[in-house]
Amino acid sequence: MLRRRKSRRRGRRYGVVAAALGLAVVLAVAGWATMHAGSSGPTPVPSTAGVPMATIAGGSPTASPTGGPSPTPAVTATPVFATPAPSYPLVDSCNPKSVRSAIPVTAPASEKAGSFTLHVPILMYHRIVPSAEAGDSIPGLVVPPDTFAAQLDAIKQAGWHTITMATLANDLQAHVRPPDKTFVITIDDGWDDGYTYALPILQSHGFVATYFVIAGRIDQAGFLTSGHLQALVAAGEEIGDHTMDHVDLAEQPAAKLPYEIDAAAARIAQVTGRWPESFAYPSGVVDNRVAAAVAACGELRIAVTEEPVAPEAPGATEPPTGVPVALETWADRFVVPRVRITPNTKPAYLESDLRLLAAG
Repeated sequence: MLRRRKSRRRGRRYGVVAAALGLAVVLAVAGWATMHAGSSGPTPVPSTAGVPMATIAGGSPTASPTGGPSPTPAVTATPVFATPAPSYPLVDSCNPKSVRSAIPVTAPASEKAGSFTLHVPILMYHRIVPSAEAGDSIPGLVVPPDTFAAQLDAIKQAGWHTITMATLANDLQAHVRPPDKTFVITIDDGWDDGYTYALPILQSHGFVATYFVIAGRIDQAGFLTSGHLQALVAAGEEIGDHTMDHVDLAEQPAAKLPYEIDAAAARIAQVTGRWPESFAYPSGVVDNRVAAAVAACGELRIAVTEEPVAPEAPGATEPPTGVPVALETWADRFVVPRVRITPNTKPAYLESDLRLLAAG
């Protein structure tokens, strides 16, 4: 079941003062509207053409589940392709003109003023990789591919479907309620198993995800390469900003925040050809000053933190109570909660939790 995350910084994460954040949002909205005046049209519908599918042990492509439950097959990794690591100049700006080759963010055609609230569950994963290949990663962040596939099986069979964080931002901004049983999958930190293991499983279920990438680790050993990121975008996945160095932003001086937030967004734009629209706070840590700095980056329209849930009782046969409410509001879009998924999250309980989250 979802595990309560112990964080020494939890109090600070939830100490956002409404007035200060509201001012930051107003300023960000005004700047964003000015920057994008005259643009229109929703985020393009993603395509999965040309991206390798998962393979079952035995070599056949997987298909989206149909009918009743079936045994989850063993999952093998998509082969990693090697590409030279490009060299990009440092761009310490979120102005889309600073990376002219990248597609800027556009507003939905039906943008509306004022606050708007949705209850769309946002799930947080980190590594989708066999434990034997996870190195010294924190065990609670490592979900084996077979477990990930089983979790998505249960969700898919119950009729759920995914959208990206960018699409969620579109819906909030346009005051549009997505269909029932809509949720978001996010995968943090930019490990290469997000391409080799997670992507084929997502595709076999017809799901998409938002990958929050540490920009300074692109093309480093063990992390997503520029080629991986371009393939993910071609597959309809979203690439979001997770800072340049994965540092606690609340502990950084004001002068370093543009580098961690803005330069990271620009690097992702350089690599993928698209400016990122969403942001994830490292370790879920956010305060007034940090939220304002993220809001000042006009291309970023939504940001996620982390909301832990009550742990499962030993020997429990029913889902625990205390699942937090999924709550996304356009007014507070820079502090949006999501829940962590662990290797111990039982597939049937996960689907039940989604229903509780969506119920509000």
